[in-house]
Amino acid sequence: MRRMVSVVCAILVVGCASTVAAGEESSGIDVSGTAEIGALRALVHNIQIGEDGYQFDYVQEGGQELLLPYYRFEADAVIGDRHEIALLYQPLTLQTQTRVDNDGGILIDDVNFADDTPLDLQYGFDFYRGTYRYRVLDDETRFSIGGGLQIRNASIVFDGYREDEEGRLVDARTISQDLGPVPVISTAFRRDLAGGQFVEATLDGFYAPVRYLNLRDVDVIGWLYDASIRVGTPLYEDTEAYLSLRFLGGGSDGTAAERTRWTQSRDEPRYTRNNLNLAVLSIGARL
Repeated sequence: MRRMVSVVCAILVVGCASTVAAGEESSGIDVSGTAEIGALRALVHNIQIGEDGYQFDYVQEGGQELLLPYYRFEADAVIGDRHEIALLYQPLTLQTQTRVDNDGGILIDDVNFADDTPLDLQYGFDFYRGTYRYRVLDDETRFSIGGGLQIRNASIVFDGYREDEEGRLVDARTISQDLGPVPVISTAFRRDLAGGQFVEATLDGFYAPVRYLNLRDVDVIGWLYDASIRVGTPLYEDTEAYLSLRFLGGGSDGTAAERTRWTQSRDEPRYTRNNLNLAVLSIGARL
């Protein structure tokens, strides 16, 4: 895994170095920053932890049928009119509350949360992404393609109650956390319209059907996608505003490695299947 991470990082470093060289030969560096605020809605979101675990539906059972707040922050640089570098921070922690409503409770990992008891949920999937793209077209229509590295910062928590041997309710909690790299293929499109208006689209994603492709040494299938379309207009000078529709998701299927930290709920390797699909409507500004 370290070798694969080193290769991806080397590609990014080489790309950045080439952009600096290109910038010295042409029109310099154009730096901008974007920020978005809006609301997200979970379309499909479920998880199963443990081979015999309950397949929990966050939308139908976990309170994610509501609109939840959304934020996104990105810094961009265009060097020599052809080389694009983007640094993204995407906070994505969904916290909801519900009650268990299933005869016999629900088994999450090795904890059976009792029926008709409160359940607090946290689904944290904040991530960071560095991307390099080369601008193939650079006119009224722009198109660029490249790749990057995303760092996932996942923390999934179920916090509620179980029954002990004597039938009394006691506190119970399962925690699943993961920090790791994910390679990304990236494309971007922009069309300038009359009056300064514009349409943009981006697509970032990856699918890893076998180990090592997802920069891990365990047999876990992983995937992610981040697709958006924006319609915008200039405000003043170099400032733009836009409306964005985004579809964002990912997941995994397989058995991870053994526990190495207390924040994992048990020692032995465990099977996990996770599928997240979100729709986001937001407004943004580019400075």
